[in-house]
Amino acid sequence: MTFTAEQSRVDALVRLLGLIILAFGLLMLYYTYANANAAGIAPEIVTINYSLGALLTVVGLFSTFSKFK
Repeated sequence: MTFTAEQSRVDALVRLLGLIILAFGLLMLYYTYANANAAGIAPEIVTINYSLGALLTVVGLFSTFSKFK
């Protein structure tokens, strides 16, 4: 299957954005894990941060490895 130059650029842009979103998700998970027991952070916020980090990671993976037509 051949793509036009415009389709290739859009595909590359979506994959780049997917990598950026994936990186933000993984960083959010890491920093939440590293600071989960810090004083002053409510347990509810830690749970929400884990959920958002996992959601960003999944969306980043999907957009990075998706196939376009």
